[in-house]
Amino acid sequence: EAAGSLRTGEKVTIKAGGGTRKHHEALREFAMRIGAPVVLSPGSTGVMMDAHVQNMHVGGSKGSISGNHAMEQAEAVVIIGSRGVCQADCSGAGYPNARSVININGDFDDLDHYANTVGLPGDISAVIGKLLDFLGEGTGAELRTDWLRECEARKDEWTRFKAERIGAAPLADVVWKAPVLTQPAAIHTVSSFANRVGAIKFFDAGDVQANGFQIVEDDMPGQTYTETGASFMGFSGS
Repeated sequence: EAAGSLRTGEKVTIKAGGGTRKHHEALREFAMRIGAPVVLSPGSTGVMMDAHVQNMHVGGSKGSISGNHAMEQAEAVVIIGSRGVCQADCSGAGYPNARSVININGDFDDLDHYANTVGLPGDISAVIGKLLDFLGEGTGAELRTDWLRECEARKDEWTRFKAERIGAAPLADVVWKAPVLTQPAAIHTVSSFANRVGAIKFFDAGDVQANGFQIVEDDMPGQTYTETGASFMGFSGS
């Protein structure tokens, strides 16, 4: 039944939650084989390479232009390793056009989070491997060329929007009596430095955290750790 949904669906979106961090290789192979855009959760940055054409970045209540578009327009969704909590899931009305869901998860409560779900419980890499073997060459990727092109245009829009915010001029600060970087510019400066020197980034709860997981440009999981929904409000969730 899961294979049938993939072989016939045009607007298929993959939602990769924090559970995919240890399964990023399987996720990447799966995404490229079925030709579907990948939307990240706050805790799964890096599971798809940042600049990869199928990476739509974070979607949800604090998501990106491209991530939210891929969620809102999806007609079928493959949820992988996601809890479905607010920051990972609330993009407008979530998935308002989705008619079917494939959910791959080792947690039975999360597996049946959505209606109209085909649940595939178990180890993520193992389940993806079995599903790809079953699909063979009939993955339905050829049906999704226009959908990927549509999502790519939204990714370009998000990239331009982000660049404008990151490139904003410093503002005069009345307390420090000196020009200071805007928050997106400051976070991007620190994040880029951390990636360059191989440092790990930790974002605690709050507005810096929300801007942080939108802005980071990670190519591997583990480059960033972020509080993703416990709402400690700055009290050392990291």
